[in-house]
Amino acid sequence: RTALKDQSPHARLHERSYREMAQAQDPRQAAEMVRMLQEHCIQARTALEANPNDYQALAKWGEVLLELSMLKQGEEAVALIMQSIEKLERSLDIMSDNHNALVVLASALNARAFLQQDPIVAQDLFNEAKKNCLKALELEPTNQRYKQLLEAMEDAPQLHAQLMDQIKTQGGGGGAMKASSDDEWFYDALGWGILIVGGVTLVAVLNAKAAAMG
Repeated sequence: RTALKDQSPHARLHERSYREMAQAQDPRQAAEMVRMLQEHCIQARTALEANPNDYQALAKWGEVLLELSMLKQGEEAVALIMQSIEKLERSLDIMSDNHNALVVLASALNARAFLQQDPIVAQDLFNEAKKNCLKALELEPTNQRYKQLLEAMEDAPQLHAQLMDQIKTQGGGGGAMKASSDDEWFYDALGWGILIVGGVTLVAVLNAKAAAMG
């Protein structure tokens, strides 16, 4: 795999692809993470059954689904990203000024964008992700993590274009990214999408494990 060019310092922190990090996971630890995240999903569902307008439970559910997508493969990972977006948008419909939900939604939209081969579709998603991150920063103007995420978002379209160029040289087709567990480009795209503009809990876990191995 050829490294992506002209990366920002923030992007270079994540040169190890998601696929490589996923392969580095201890299967028992990965299984425990999945179990823990699934428990959090059940807790969020229970909270919503008690109060359908619990925007915090919806936001947490969306965040957990995005984290869970990083431990899944192919179509299952894509489905989890879409479910994450749906839960986060529902949360923001109830409480539009939830800055954490805005940032996690930006992450999920960014991940979805990296799985698109159509540059117009991807750019629309990048724009929507950036809009959510900007709003979060307006609500929390001193939040350094949000500033770093917004800075990283500036590089996302260029990195996506470079990734698509590499796919074309490998004979890839158009449209949506092939969601195959054997397709290394799926892991690369999902990994760049979440890791560059991530900020959710599991990103730190994966990066710590990669650094320890490295």
